[in-house]
Amino acid sequence: MQYCQNCKVQIRGIKARCPLCQRELLPAAYIPGQADEERGPDTGAGAAVLVDDDPFVQLPAPKVSFMFMVRVVAFLCVSLEIIFGAAQVLAGFKSGWIFAAMLIVLLAWGDFMVAAYYRNNLIRMLTIEAYIIMAACLLTAAWTGSGSWAVSWAVPGLFCLLVIVTFAAARGQNMHLQDYILYPAFDLLMCLLQIIPISLGKNPVIAPAVISIALMLILVSSLVIFRGRMLREAAEKYMHM
Repeated sequence: MQYCQNCKVQIRGIKARCPLCQRELLPAAYIPGQADEERGPDTGAGAAVLVDDDPFVQLPAPKVSFMFMVRVVAFLCVSLEIIFGAAQVLAGFKSGWIFAAMLIVLLAWGDFMVAAYYRNNLIRMLTIEAYIIMAACLLTAAWTGSGSWAVSWAVPGLFCLLVIVTFAAARGQNMHLQDYILYPAFDLLMCLLQIIPISLGKNPVIAPAVISIALMLILVSSLVIFRGRMLREAAEKYMHM
């Protein structure tokens, strides 16, 4: 058994170089945290192994599969919906908060499925989840009659937070601006929809909405002025324009 310090994998057989990176191999005794006599003929639990001439890393199977986790979450959501439905029947279908709770559970399940489906595309996942949360806030406020807090505060705040999280996530993943430059432009279009409740008089506190729209306009204007060519190329690439 040999060990590649660069790839962090154990390799069975006798080889001069690692099949993955072609660097020199170390004896098995150099495996971090394990001694050859303690490990025996087999590898330690959870270690990645290269078998003889097979160039692919064999990773250990997870103890809990992803589909099992999806089924567990689905079961919990269905159980909560049944419990809330029974409580609503007992309340004579007069409780708006129980309806809101049922809606929140349903949206939470949808939010989880979005996260599962787009788990390899962090920015798209965060964008869709932000809009799901906005929808949940608006529907909850409407069904419970709890006021205009969603339109006045929740939605504008979520738009600002979404932009910050988008750029932070892109920086954390070392993404190029061209790969996510369309997201702020799309967020601006959605943010402009706040003009509708303002014009209809449904938003008694318009300052957060106006501020969020102004900030989004400044951001997208800077992208158009300083990165207009990149924005156009990204639109042509992803929208087939």
